[in-house]
Amino acid sequence: MPATQRPSTRSASAAGAHSSESTPSSGNHEPRPESEVNATIPFGPSLPFLPNAGIMGPIPEDFDFERHIAVPEGKTQLGLPLGTRIRRNVEIERFNEESIASTIDAMTMPVPRLPDVDIGPPLKTPYFYTEDEIEELVGSQALCDSLGPLAPSMIRQIAASRDKRKRDADLARQADKEADSSLRNKLLGTMEMQNPIRRVFGEAKEIVIPTIYLLNIRNRLIPPLHFFTNQCIE
Repeated sequence: MPATQRPSTRSASAAGAHSSESTPSSGNHEPRPESEVNATIPFGPSLPFLPNAGIMGPIPEDFDFERHIAVPEGKTQLGLPLGTRIRRNVEIERFNEESIASTIDAMTMPVPRLPDVDIGPPLKTPYFYTEDEIEELVGSQALCDSLGPLAPSMIRQIAASRDKRKRDADLARQADKEADSSLRNKLLGTMEMQNPIRRVFGEAKEIVIPTIYLLNIRNRLIPPLHFFTNQCIE
């Protein structure tokens, strides 16, 4: 009687295992919350935005600092009174000096700079003065006192202009003195006497002044200097 073949239990178990791996489970598969997903992604520290520099910190080594410390050209608003422009320029100059100081501090900081170090805020535009207004301030200290206090840059400009005026006036006076001295030397040269008389103390004779000279002097008819030369006297 032939032997009966028994079914293989190992093949059935392997098939069952393969079936369980390839067939998905019927359990709940809801997506993970976004916070949990982001928590698993590594992020570096956030860099601050520098509003004055207009970039993300830190400030790079090749940043153009010079552009942020150049004071803008003065704006012309001649409708505003001179005193109002002077007072506003005092505030503008103080603001710009503080901003430039902050920018220079950031510029001189060693590289790499701290991420939160910013430059100074944008500089403000000062008000313009006409040449006539400046001349009035230079020529009148009383006007400066009445409209003051003045901005430091304006005080330096007025002081420099006054010093220049004084130097120019001194040079003009010196030139006039030299011109007078040169003319006097020329006139003295024309009055040099020929064969002058040597006079000895105690033996001097009486000097006779011609009557015509005395009459001219008495009537305030002063003769020119060259009138006393030898040629005229003879």
